[in-house]
Amino acid sequence: MSSDQAGQRARPALAGLLDEATRLLGGDDPARVADLLHEAVLGGLDPDDTTVLRSVIGLVRALNDSSVEDGGVPLPRSGLQPVADRALVVTVNQDGSMAVAPDALHEVLGYPITALPARGIGELVHPHDRAGLERAFASLAAAPGSQVEVDARVRHADGRWLVLAISMVNLLETTGINAVVAHGHNVTEKRAADRALAVERARLRELVLHLAGGVVVDDGYRVLLDNTAFDRIFRPGRPVTGVTVAELLDLIASECADPVPAWETLDRMVRSGTVHRAVRLALAGGRVATCDLVPLRASSSMGTLWYFRDITRESVARSELEETNRALEEAANLKSRFVATVSHELRTPLTAVLAFAEMLEDCPDPFSAQQAAHLAVISRNANRLLRLVDDLLLLSRLETNQLSMSFTDIDVADLVVKATENHVPIGARGGISVTAAVGTGPHIHGDPARLTQVLDNVLTNALKFTKTGGAVRVSATADQASWTIAISDTGIGVPAADLPGLFDAFTRASNAGAAGIPGSGLGLSICKQIVAVHQGAMTIESTEDVGTTVRVTLPTGPGADDEDIEGIGGGRPAVGGNGSGEGIGTGGMGRR
Repeated sequence: MSSDQAGQRARPALAGLLDEATRLLGGDDPARVADLLHEAVLGGLDPDDTTVLRSVIGLVRALNDSSVEDGGVPLPRSGLQPVADRALVVTVNQDGSMAVAPDALHEVLGYPITALPARGIGELVHPHDRAGLERAFASLAAAPGSQVEVDARVRHADGRWLVLAISMVNLLETTGINAVVAHGHNVTEKRAADRALAVERARLRELVLHLAGGVVVDDGYRVLLDNTAFDRIFRPGRPVTGVTVAELLDLIASECADPVPAWETLDRMVRSGTVHRAVRLALAGGRVATCDLVPLRASSSMGTLWYFRDITRESVARSELEETNRALEEAANLKSRFVATVSHELRTPLTAVLAFAEMLEDCPDPFSAQQAAHLAVISRNANRLLRLVDDLLLLSRLETNQLSMSFTDIDVADLVVKATENHVPIGARGGISVTAAVGTGPHIHGDPARLTQVLDNVLTNALKFTKTGGAVRVSATADQASWTIAISDTGIGVPAADLPGLFDAFTRASNAGAAGIPGSGLGLSICKQIVAVHQGAMTIESTEDVGTTVRVTLPTGPGADDEDIEGIGGGRPAVGGNGSGEGIGTGGMGRR
């Protein structure tokens, strides 16, 4: 019988031995596996039979996990799975000759076996990687039974360089094999992904290490990373990276003012598996920190990100601010009570003074001209002081939310027209024209008396600060959301530096005092608070020596409906003007 015929008859038996050895790999008899392997090799391995070749090499590598030794030469132990189909398998014999599985050569590198360089597959290795591969091979050849793994770039048939992860096993002294067996897997994409991942990890690490807050990252069992900010906050006195999560909790809790409750809180946070934000930790020595805990997940739990901030300064500043605010609030309440008490006490005698002044004015016995003038001064100043007292009382009630208001449905157009009408004759006496353009719009819900007070105050100011020959113009426009009432004058204006504080109590424009125009500085403050109670807003625009515009915006809010909107249209009769017959038009946007 020829050797070829013997080989053909041996292959089925060989395949059976290999199958049985594969089944036994996970069993308790590694010696039997080794015996089967040697029987397979001695039974006539044909290097051209790539299926058998790969299976044998896979079994040889699988024996790395057994404790079997053959003739005192340890067998390599590196895995339980046979070599994958898409692995490039090469055997290097003692004489240096190589055998390559042709279909794997084609599948992995795209070459037919006939296209190999004359000097073998080594010529396909990148020039920069050959020296490293040769050193690895030399080291391997000097140690029977050893194994080495190395990456090398190998040229594909289309010119690309592929990265192969090459595992080489020294079986030169293993009976029946007597060769170095190498197999390489294409890991080009994996290595590129690994490099990109390494870059991202390095960037992330640098970011974490330089964060202002303390950062700890764990894998669910041990700490993988921490930064210097964490060390500053908790002063561990030893490296934290590598300690268990339980040890981490102990470390953090030991720095807390009350360690046991702190440890229990941290433990609940970890076990919950949910995000926690700004959990407050009272540390020893009066320090305060906050902790954010974010579970890291992909398809399953991957660990935890801890973020700590030392907020001691912020906490102290907040406490001081709260204390200051309490003191200011108490002072404001004290001031309001004082103002209310003093105002109430002043009002009673002032009322008596005014009553007696009126009685004297009605006295049947005539006064001399000088006496009459003195009586007029008494009445005028007593009334002025009474208005100031009333303003103080009103402001006090507004500040303490004690002012009662009677809200009802208000026709804003009618309110503006009537307020303007009341000031037309006052303007005429001073040679100042008062005109208005009042549109139509929805009703609002508010206190008509208080809103009239606002309009009266602004109109009075406009007339007071406008010289003879000037003008005061009122406009009122509406949309579905709000009314905007604008009162403009051509008066002395307000210096730009004074505008921000004009709504503060007892604050007046600097040029008003210089011009000798009287006032208490309470009116605009009261008006702004009344408008605020109506959920509205009040603003001032002014240019010195040009004039001022005060805008009041009032939301339509409750009380407005379609019937209200439709019922206001049409127009209103003209009312007074500048004494020359010119009236205030209110139809549409009005006529002047």
